[in-house]
Amino acid sequence: MQTPYPKTMARILREALAERALSISHSTALEIVARQLGHADWNVLSAQPATPSAAIPTPAGGGPLPEGWHVSGRSDLFRAGLLTQGGPDGEAALSIDSLAPADPNAPVAGSGEFLTIMQRISAEPWRGRMVSFRARLRCEQATGSGRLWIHARNGAREALVFDNLGLEATANGPITGTTGWTERHVTIEVPETASYLGFGVLYGSGTGRFRAAGLSFGQAEGDERPRALPNEPRNLGLQTA
Repeated sequence: MQTPYPKTMARILREALAERALSISHSTALEIVARQLGHADWNVLSAQPATPSAAIPTPAGGGPLPEGWHVSGRSDLFRAGLLTQGGPDGEAALSIDSLAPADPNAPVAGSGEFLTIMQRISAEPWRGRMVSFRARLRCEQATGSGRLWIHARNGAREALVFDNLGLEATANGPITGTTGWTERHVTIEVPETASYLGFGVLYGSGTGRFRAAGLSFGQAEGDERPRALPNEPRNLGLQTA
């Protein structure tokens, strides 16, 4: 069995101590985990690159999705399923695979074409709070990108707030290519006027395979904050580097 990822270990540590009426901060938990894994501090550990591991399993689409989850998007371009032992520690994982190029009749997904595995819940208990959706993600031979997303909508289904890991290829953004298991989260502050929340995992705009495991949802922790946006428009003149 592989060692759980550091932020997951820190969350487990805090929960275990809380059960014993002991409280530590998220940053303190991260520092403890870093020491446990043989690093000088959290900054050193967080700078370590993800290491690709064995090839992603390729069963024929996996099993049906578990109760509560459903698919939206281009089911003619991708297949989705549940791999009962597809996660990094042998736990269940959601899978989204491109049908191309294995199926010669399937076109390659173009820009903006995707499939998402998602669910919706009432926003009522979360109004006025910051919430996060988290998962461990992995891609193999991906020419597209895999990501998490979350949004809040009102009764008219108008989007009030949304995050999908951003569009830039940053250290905390979408994943692509062939990767090891990588932790990601998306965080929003739920407006008081929100009626429901939607969240899920998404893969699109290319070929390849995408996995998501270790899903969790709840109040934002530690450094989990809504993604900062620039205050001013950028590069309206379309200059290149």
